Amino acid sequence: EPQTQADVQAIMDELRSAAFAVKSVKRTDKNRSPSPPFTTSTLQQEASRRLSFQAKRTMKAAQELYEGVEVAGHGTLGLITYMRTDSLRISEEARAAGNAFITETYGEKYLPKKPRYFKSKSNIQDGHEAIRPTTPSITPEMVKGSVTTDQYKIYKLVWERFIASLMENCLQETMKIEIVANGYVFNATGYTVKFDGFTVLYEEKGDDGKTEGAAPPPPVYRGGG
Repeated sequence: EPQTQADVQAIMDELRSAAFAVKSVKRTDKNRSPSPPFTTSTLQQEASRRLSFQAKRTMKAAQELYEGVEVAGHGTLGLITYMRTDSLRISEEARAAGNAFITETYGEKYLPKKPRYFKSKSNIQDGHEAIRPTTPSITPEMVKGSVTTDQYKIYKLVWERFIASLMENCLQETMKIEIVANGYVFNATGYTVKFDGFTVLYEEKGDDGKTEGAAPPPPVYRGGG
């Protein structure tokens, strides 16, 4: 391992005219599962990462969505369930409504063959469900003209996270490539998506505000350049 800038420069000089060859390519399939619906803390964290909302701003919009807003064509509706909860439980009625929306919008292949259940921590109060849309068939675009900007952003986050939690896994082909040159070994990793699954709708943001994952590698083969 190079320790200093001088070490790096010396290696670079050695590699300037070197021939690079792919020593090995390892491909494996990997399933990525969606995150569970929101709890109070995970909603605040994701709103901070995605929207740069402080917790107070997030909870104000969530409270308003829970208490009810006037939605054109629907009257006054509480758009989300109670927003102070640690539970990951959702009702079977909500699951069925979400599944129906997924099937109608994306097709049956986007529903897992076996329903996915998320387990809450054993020491929580389970009196409330996870935070979810009260009526999954009411999409964010349907309420956009009736709510404030903050309310829309929080509803969109809650709605997408809930629907995605019911969807099929994302299937990726991961690649680990080993490249050799002049006695040095370089490793590169990446993936290509074989089936997008829940990521067609929603991907969780990392702490840097970016979605998880790596750039897809170029097509390479053992012995190639």
